Amino acid sequence: MEIGLTSFKTAEELSAKKIFSAFQNQTEKRFGQNFLFDEKINRKIVSAAGDLTNRVVMEVGPGPGGITLEILKHPIKKLYVVEFDPRWAKAWRELSNLFDRKLEVVECDALQFDEQQISPQVIISNLPYNISSPLLFKWLRSFDKFEKLVLMFQKEVAERLFAPPNTKSYGKLSIMAQWKSSVEKVFDLEPGSFFPPPKVSSTVVKFIPYPYEEDFQNFDKFSQLLNTAFLHRRKIVTSSLKKFNKNIPMILADFNYPQTVRAEEISVSDYIRLMKLLNA
Repeated sequence: MEIGLTSFKTAEELSAKKIFSAFQNQTEKRFGQNFLFDEKINRKIVSAAGDLTNRVVMEVGPGPGGITLEILKHPIKKLYVVEFDPRWAKAWRELSNLFDRKLEVVECDALQFDEQQISPQVIISNLPYNISSPLLFKWLRSFDKFEKLVLMFQKEVAERLFAPPNTKSYGKLSIMAQWKSSVEKVFDLEPGSFFPPPKVSSTVVKFIPYPYEEDFQNFDKFSQLLNTAFLHRRKIVTSSLKKFNKNIPMILADFNYPQTVRAEEISVSDYIRLMKLLNA
């Protein structure tokens, strides 16, 4: 049995635990749902985004609303929650009148949603684990449209985002994220912080996107270049990338790399320099 708005008269009565209990929802593994009920942790996540005054904020996968309720405590302009699970979308539509028109529910698959329809300035989310990487990659294409993003990932994925060269975690996702933004680890969370506990640890990551850069916007070509470079990590990259330009060995030599250089040894800034030269 579902309990609607009659259970909650004001926003101040709400907590993620109360909402979860009232709507008698269960988590759905297929949606990658692992909920955070600890208000201190949710407050810490939202505070990492800094001043939210008059900002349009987007959250993906609100579930029972631990992060949602913390965002709504700030003087935001609007919060859009993108929810694929119809049960939680219905729950938040029922609760939306408690928030003075500041909360709007978008029921859809976030991977298919064009967020530019709502033009969020800030994105704060405990991302569903099963779509976190493809969702980030989708947003990276237009990262300069956002002011900041505070997102939670599986720890292994997060380490790839801020990994430096010459490390096991460094790869395509590292380079794309660091090309488009300043990437900062905020804090780690152990499985026991969630319900149900996932099998892995998690990490909150903050992104401050860089401004639009006119002379280098070929996202697809850069992605293809990195796919080729990291397809065989241990292969000499001068051989892998010759299909883009026969002068790759000479270009990398000019960057002071030996002919035996491998993909994970090349810095983000030098991959960007290389792509600009190939686009020239």
